[in-house]
Amino acid sequence: MAARDPGTSRSRAARVPALILAFAGVLAAAGAVAERPRTYAITGARIVTAPGAVIARGNLVLRDGLIEAVGAGVAVPADAEVIEAEAGWSVYPALIDAASTVGLDTEAPAAARGRPGEEPPRTGSPHELKAVHPEAAVVDQLDTRHTSVARHREMGFGAAQVLPPKGVFRGESAVLMLRDGPAAELIFNPHLFQVAALETASFMSGQYPSSKFGAVATVRQALLDARRAGEWRARWMADPSGLAPPEFRASDAALLEVLGGGRPLAWVALSALDPGRFAGIASEFGLEGGMVVARGLGDRAADLAAAHMPVLLPLEMPAKPELGTDADVFEASLDELQSYLDAPRLPGTLRKAGVDVAFVTAGMKNPRRFTENLAALVKAGLSPDEALAGVTTTPARLLGLSRVLGTLEPGKQANVMVVAGDLFDGKAVVRHLFVQGHHQLFEGEKPAGDPSAVVDPRGRWTVSTEVMGRTAESSWTIAGEREAWTGFSESARAGRRDFSSVVLKGNALTVVSPGQGGEMKVTVVIDGDAFKGESTMSSERGSVTMKLEGRRAAAPQGSKP
Repeated sequence: MAARDPGTSRSRAARVPALILAFAGVLAAAGAVAERPRTYAITGARIVTAPGAVIARGNLVLRDGLIEAVGAGVAVPADAEVIEAEAGWSVYPALIDAASTVGLDTEAPAAARGRPGEEPPRTGSPHELKAVHPEAAVVDQLDTRHTSVARHREMGFGAAQVLPPKGVFRGESAVLMLRDGPAAELIFNPHLFQVAALETASFMSGQYPSSKFGAVATVRQALLDARRAGEWRARWMADPSGLAPPEFRASDAALLEVLGGGRPLAWVALSALDPGRFAGIASEFGLEGGMVVARGLGDRAADLAAAHMPVLLPLEMPAKPELGTDADVFEASLDELQSYLDAPRLPGTLRKAGVDVAFVTAGMKNPRRFTENLAALVKAGLSPDEALAGVTTTPARLLGLSRVLGTLEPGKQANVMVVAGDLFDGKAVVRHLFVQGHHQLFEGEKPAGDPSAVVDPRGRWTVSTEVMGRTAESSWTIAGEREAWTGFSESARAGRRDFSSVVLKGNALTVVSPGQGGEMKVTVVIDGDAFKGESTMSSERGSVTMKLEGRRAAAPQGSKP
């Protein structure tokens, strides 16, 4: 028996307390990150448990991330944190966004884009065409701390399907729970749909496909090649003698799953006739269980119905035709006018045609206008129950989540929204949101500036921005009309950036600018031809204050808005 080294024995003994302390520290850190949801009771509230199912005054109990009880006579547990409903409050299932880009950086940083014509090397054994990458998974691209996650929560969303944004075969979607916490807890379904689109590259890029005909051919050929590769591999596995092993392509397994019915397709329409093309491809290859992501409310019902699939409808309104002058009226086409007038009635027309419709944010230039545009649909004749179904029960069913989301029933995930006001008048305010029982309280924002003031924000503004003692110069250009402002910023460093949202309340102008890592929201107060404001930018490292001052350099053009 070998002799023990006393020094080694003592060093091991000395390490034991250190290891115990380190392990305790890990447990404490884990507890801080993944805090267990508490028990809550929302009392004396109007509760809409599902479209058409209303409890005039009742209680809702949430425990350990699940709905424990709901009803008029439900007792309040002694250990519950009580939230007493105020007058005008209503409780709903948290909204479900069945198609989104939440959690994604859709604008790549300059360093990632590289020089024009410069392509990063492709590793592994990918498909010959760069646009075909079905083996990719959007779950590998998600940033659960992206500002779009918080933005969605502010609108009442508790869950979202995230779609990969680029390519013909784009990869697999994922369902994300929209709360703070470790990413491992928030990915509700990491692999849901295979996403495809008839996307084309510019002719000058030298990439294929560069035409719609080529995009259709790409989809068909990729599926045919995958089917043939699967047959060859099956034959080789059965009897490999005398045969070379089949070539391996990373795309084949993912496409074989689609062909075998194990992975339904979510088709993203990029042109009016795409839905009909999707139906033809699905019929040719015997693909079932798919759905179509439309372009927006400007689509025609007949074009979408041609897909013979459920429709995920972005609440993107078509642009209002310019009719300010005789020349504008002369140049406006009948199709433009008809599209604008028919847009709010599109969901009702699709429902009458027997098409399932869910409302989504994918493709919206400004997702913050989602609830406002949903209210416009109700004003145009869609019933409140149909509107609620389009953001709760219908997306839950289409995503295969009806057993856990979409309604307020005991045993389901505690995804709950409490709003003040009418959910469908465009003015409701989310006061509380629960996602898997984790609570977020939304305090009412104190309005900036003078809400009763009347100002014209249009024109070009020179802007000076100060952050941590450093100053940068840029310009803002604001155009449009009341309730439909648009704008962009320009600087030598960042170039032009279009604002995704421009809102004027009294003399307070709020702009939202997209960028790497999410959105930046800035509010300034206009006083004549000048404005001032500030914004706080936060990150894991802390927060800094950005101060802005602007002066109008070019007066508004045209008549008063």
